[in-house]
This record gives sequence, C-alpha cells and structure tokens, in this order.
Amino acid sequence: MTLVPYTATDGIPTFKDSFIKDIYDRMESEGLADTVFYDGSCQSADQFLSMMKHGMNRLFVIVLSYDISGVVWLNSFEARSAQFHFCFFNNLRGKKALEVGKDTVCELLYMENGSPLFDVLIGIVPVANVSANRWCRMLDFNVLGVLPSGIYNARSEKSEPAKVYYVERGVYGKK
Repeated sequence: MTLVPYTATDGIPTFKDSFIKDIYDRMESEGLADTVFYDGSCQSADQFLSMMKHGMNRLFVIVLSYDISGVVWLNSFEARSAQFHFCFFNNLRGKKALEVGKDTVCELLYMENGSPLFDVLIGIVPVANVSANRWCRMLDFNVLGVLPSGIYNARSEKSEPAKVYYVERGVYGKK
C-alpha cells in the first residue's frame, strides 16, 4: 500500500485537477458520495476539487498494487490533532480493507516533520452508518462516546447522533 499526498512541490501539484475530480466521480459511480458527504458539504466533482485544493483539507490517495483503492483526508487541525475521513472504493473490501485501513491510520498517525505531527486522530461517524461503525470497531478505534446531534443529515435535513472515535500515537498500532 502506498499513501500518496495531494500536495504541490515548487508549485507543481502531485495530481492534475481532472484526477482529483475523477475521484469524486468514482465515489458517485460506486454509490459512495452521499455516504461520504452525509452532511451534503460536497455535491460535485468541482466542489470536491475546491475543498481539497483550497480548503483546509489534506488529501491522500491510497494506491494498492498500482490501483487507486481509496482516499483519506484530514481536516479540523488543532495543535497535534486532526479529524480523519475515509473512502474505500469497491476494489478494496473485506480483510484487505481492514489491513489497509490500519496501515493508513498508522502512517498518518506516525508522520513526522522533525517531530510527530499528531498525537491523536479523530473520526466522527453517523450512528446510522452501520458498516462504517463496524469497520471502526474492527480496527480497534477507541470510542469516546455518542455525540447527540453530532452530524447533519442532508437528506432528512436534521442533525443526528454520531459516534466519536479516536486513535492515539504511541498506543494505536502498537497493540
């Protein structure tokens, strides 16, 4: 598994705009976009590109055996913490998704720039998203609790409860 950051080196991006937009299009074609963007914050490839290019998001592309298998991005940065978000494509399921998920979290959690960048990564998952909650449990993420009205559901136009998960550097991946 390789985690490729979407960044610019000397002004040259690692991926073309069309590639980033294709990621969103793939989310849509695989029926994942509405689940990934449960709150309705992103509804098009152009919005996705803008979020990743100009928003406060740090996108990484997950490559497995030369195939794009998913993306993960970080946002809501505070001191040495960030929220993390995943989207695995249909070519990554089952035990392999657990293995890649754990490797990805460890790689993000143990990134350094002279010193560790993160002490903790936080995930907020709608209680209604049974498969994502099962995945988080299978990856041994710690549960902080359920946050009432913790996430907005764009379809129902109402806030819903969300589980708050976290992983700590120095603890996660060392079990």
